[in-house]
Amino acid sequence: MSTRPAAPVEFATLALDGELGRGGQGSVHRVRNKRINESAADGGWEVVYKEYAPAVLPQVDAAALAAAVALPGRLTGEQGRWLCEKTAWPAAVVRRDGQTCGFLMRAVPDRFRFTLRTLATGNQGSPRLASLEYLLNEDAYVAGIGLTVTDRDRLLLLADLATTLDRLHRFGVAVGDLSPKNLLFTLTPQPECFLIDCDAARTDGATVLPQAETPDWHVPAGEERATRHSDTYKLALLAVRLFARDQASTDPAALAAIDPALGALARASLGTDPAARPTPAAWTEQLASSASKLKPGGGPKGAGGAKPKPPTGSATSRPRVNSGAGSAGSAAGGAGVGSAAAWVGKVLAVVAAVVAVLLFVAHRDDSHPADARSSAGSRPLTVSQPPRSASSSYQTPQPDPTLSSTRPGTPSPTPTPTPSPTDPVAIAGVGDCFFDTGTNGHADLTPTTCTTGTFKVVRINEGSTDLDGCANVPGNDESVSSKRYSRVLCLSYQSPGGDSYHARQGDCVFGPNGAGPWSLLSCRTGAFKVLAIYRGTSDHSKCDSWPHYNQWRTVSGPKGADQDVLQCLSMVFPDDAGYATVRECLSKSGSTFTNVGSCDRSNVYVTGRTSTPNSPAFCGQDASTYWRSNEFPDLGYTVCWRWR
Repeated sequence: MSTRPAAPVEFATLALDGELGRGGQGSVHRVRNKRINESAADGGWEVVYKEYAPAVLPQVDAAALAAAVALPGRLTGEQGRWLCEKTAWPAAVVRRDGQTCGFLMRAVPDRFRFTLRTLATGNQGSPRLASLEYLLNEDAYVAGIGLTVTDRDRLLLLADLATTLDRLHRFGVAVGDLSPKNLLFTLTPQPECFLIDCDAARTDGATVLPQAETPDWHVPAGEERATRHSDTYKLALLAVRLFARDQASTDPAALAAIDPALGALARASLGTDPAARPTPAAWTEQLASSASKLKPGGGPKGAGGAKPKPPTGSATSRPRVNSGAGSAGSAAGGAGVGSAAAWVGKVLAVVAAVVAVLLFVAHRDDSHPADARSSAGSRPLTVSQPPRSASSSYQTPQPDPTLSSTRPGTPSPTPTPTPSPTDPVAIAGVGDCFFDTGTNGHADLTPTTCTTGTFKVVRINEGSTDLDGCANVPGNDESVSSKRYSRVLCLSYQSPGGDSYHARQGDCVFGPNGAGPWSLLSCRTGAFKVLAIYRGTSDHSKCDSWPHYNQWRTVSGPKGADQDVLQCLSMVFPDDAGYATVRECLSKSGSTFTNVGSCDRSNVYVTGRTSTPNSPAFCGQDASTYWRSNEFPDLGYTVCWRWR
């Protein structure tokens, strides 16, 4: 069951505290008396109010705005929180005298602000939004305003944005007006982006206002705005201009100088055929690969300035722990399985108590579907695998196959004959399992009990032979159609590595430190967050470029190693002390340490760290904080700190 959307808020109940900005659509105001997710452990987030200008109000589609507000309620709690951590998504409709006049959204996190250095004020000015347009300038200008950005930083910023776009697309969201004015960035604790002006996005085909585009950030003439394809086009424009250090360039030469593969990706993405453009997932994988070739803190054209290396264990090295969960994962036992299972059981027991993202002024149910992730499409899981495009197909040798795993060239439902008792597609029900011993183009299903290595039916689409109908089914790995019975089975592979096989970027997983299946679970301290997923490779050096990477594992897929997945993982520590480096500034509140992105706003700094948990003697006269993992002891730490 999904949660109900936040109830509309009456304007008269808002305690406004000054105007933060004004534009063509309206104005944004600070709100004193509302918060998002107020009962969360971190106290939730501050709220701001966007009020539409009187001239704009007649164009506002109130139903589309309400649908956007309802989106987090259709997601899992973890997905909803991710949405609010990466975007200023509309959280509640605001009405005045019964009419929609604006909406509430979370305030921009402090880490996406910086102090602009000028000759007049030096570094003493007020923090301002760190929009990506500042980086579309020569290095001398960027350094002059107080920013230190390397080429590797730029690649990782783009990789984070591509990952965000891929996940939004799987939620049914196209950003539309994707431009550096609507994108904020930070480099600490790692390079990442934050989207603003999200009411301009298209959600499930609906838009709050008529689609507009920022000058010089238009799609080709005649192309539909605010689609997945237009987002990819503008992602490519941003990549080109970020490395050209130019506001209007369309020449990928500077990007190709970093990596020719990126230049080729940009040229393909800037093509006039929208359907032929690569996906954001393809950008994510190539950007991560290119970033891995550049040393942290440097690059061919970077302005310099070393970035802290993500530490785990000692301050000078990063332990990497391999949890092989391939064919060995089918074993029932193994070192640590018992304790891991008990730990996972405790985690799952508290999932229902985790507070979902909500606007505290509204009543919402606190239950969520156990798994509402987007599926892997009709192909195996890859890096942020998007649904298979409508233009893709498999070729079969039979002109009129009875049972196939291909999309027919011209699907046309026919009257359904009486099912044969031996036809697996005709008699299958949801929850049934099969072995598939066929080829990529032709399925050969044999009914069996549900065990590892089988395919489970997770949905049946009647009256259709369109394999793409399974594209958004959670956990879908293979689609099988029968033209004779006008039926499609959506199948989910039961990996010996556990349901973590179906994890996506941003999901969290956990399992034994050794052989044994891993499970998907809610992100919390001690779990591992999935940074990236690669299909058909066990080369864990691909993980090296991902910030805070400290664990890798392989999970076996169907029909051979080409469908196995490599997962790059990051331990979820209790707070930012877990990844802090020596001399890094942190803000300490109670027992929690937070990297706020600025030493000026911090009150402690790190003086040392060791991979030995609970080792205050290591810190001498300095204070210390520590954490240990029973299942993964190499990832524990003691961090030493002093007051500033």
